[in-house]
Amino acid sequence: MAKKKEFNFSDLNAELANINPLGSVMSESDFSEVTEYIDTGNYHLNACVSGSLFGGWPNSRTCALAGPSGTGKTFLILNSIKRAIDMGYSIVFYDSEAAVDRQLMKKFGIDISKVNYQPINTVQAFRHSVTTITTKMQEVKASGGEVPKLMIILDSAGNLATQKEINDAVSGSEKADMTRAKILKSIFRIIMTPLADLKIPFLFTNHTYMSQGFIAQQIAGGGTGPEYAASIVLFLNKAQLKEGAEKTGIIVTAKPNKNRFAKPTPVKFHLHFTKGMNRFVGLEQYATWDICGITRGTIVKGEKVPKATARTWICEHLDKAVSNADFFTEKVFTKEVLEKIDKHIKPIFNYNDISHDVDVDEILEETTE
Repeated sequence: MAKKKEFNFSDLNAELANINPLGSVMSESDFSEVTEYIDTGNYHLNACVSGSLFGGWPNSRTCALAGPSGTGKTFLILNSIKRAIDMGYSIVFYDSEAAVDRQLMKKFGIDISKVNYQPINTVQAFRHSVTTITTKMQEVKASGGEVPKLMIILDSAGNLATQKEINDAVSGSEKADMTRAKILKSIFRIIMTPLADLKIPFLFTNHTYMSQGFIAQQIAGGGTGPEYAASIVLFLNKAQLKEGAEKTGIIVTAKPNKNRFAKPTPVKFHLHFTKGMNRFVGLEQYATWDICGITRGTIVKGEKVPKATARTWICEHLDKAVSNADFFTEKVFTKEVLEKIDKHIKPIFNYNDISHDVDVDEILEETTE
């Protein structure tokens, strides 16, 4: 009688390792694991995208900034580049809008010797360039060689043409190109796995438009491919920032349309025309005595007098009240204060642990109340 063959989980692991060297038992796998976060430049926005004031854009993942013109997409990109370089990253910057130059980057304090600038105009050229880079880096990694910390930027996906569009324009053809969304989707299918394997954060911008219909919705251009691939998609909108009657900047609302790291919680921050982005704007809503020892109010003859309409803030750690002009500063928002706020906001921004048994009936009751 022939001996029965066995094929257990260890045998399965060994067989799959021969088929796909990137795979392994989950307990041993660090593939696509986020090992660090790149600061966005604003603590509240960090919480929005990652669930912590001290987080930001995750490495090894793809993130999108989508919005109408003038909502601060490129500003946020350049701000993030500066902070990524400070963390040891080199940058490949694909520019399809011809809107960024050396002088602009220098204004953000960017070390331009760490940025490889790539003007680009077609989806095919972008696909070829990125796949060439990632293929080479994967070969080096597989050989045991060291690969650099790299961040890839595309500003913007919405402005990339196709080679067919260019050829049609040259020939005078008026036919619409229906292949662009399909090619964009193909690009993201091709590059997602290599980017995760190499721990490359990919941050791109996209244009949005309002859909037609009874209820208009904000929709990102380029089809569904970019949004499906991204771990985080932020839709940006703006309002005017004023000091008296003078327009001094914009108030940006970042609304997560998709987020695999934190609950989709909208946040607001300021982009000042001359001062740029303040790191602390947005944290004032958590400035309470119970949370961090800060509250609106005044000090009268040594006595702390909380008052919701006050134009000054009582700061316990400073033992004094500070004006609005001095409030959004490191002097007020010390590391200790930030840690207290971070502890408070984590349940607000982070998904709950669902490893325990869930009472479905209880959830249904909550959603129908």
